[in-house]
Amino acid sequence: MFEDDDEIPGPEEGAPADPHAWPGAEPKQAAFLTAYVTCGGRICWAAKAARISRNMHYRWQKSDPHYQTLFADAEQQASDVLEEEAKRRAIAGYYEPVFYQGEQCGKVLRFSDGLMQLLLKGSKPGKYRENSSVEHSGPGGAPLQLKVEFVKSSE
Repeated sequence: MFEDDDEIPGPEEGAPADPHAWPGAEPKQAAFLTAYVTCGGRICWAAKAARISRNMHYRWQKSDPHYQTLFADAEQQASDVLEEEAKRRAIAGYYEPVFYQGEQCGKVLRFSDGLMQLLLKGSKPGKYRENSSVEHSGPGGAPLQLKVEFVKSSE
């Protein structure tokens, strides 16, 4: 998704939104929702790209039930964008600049082992999740039999 890791990901400021992507949304709402998805769920960046204040998004959230539904869809789409970027960094890798005496002299391809672990735990939790559980049972798996005795104090 992000070819150059030096750039802040996100839509260009004032980028037009696809009117068909957000049916029933006002133009500014559609611009915000498109930007929100494109930049991976960053409200500040989306507001800047759509040329609205962050507060406008929150006002729509409070007062417009249709916008609430559209925003829930946008949140899911933004999560998908983030997941795809995590997969790219874990599998295809990303370039990290190499410096010598304060000057960039090249790039090295890196892979994110941490992201790979998270992706595996999410996709195959039975195999990769750190499982631990404690079960208390009596002999042969039967329920525990508790016996409580009260002892009188000699005081």
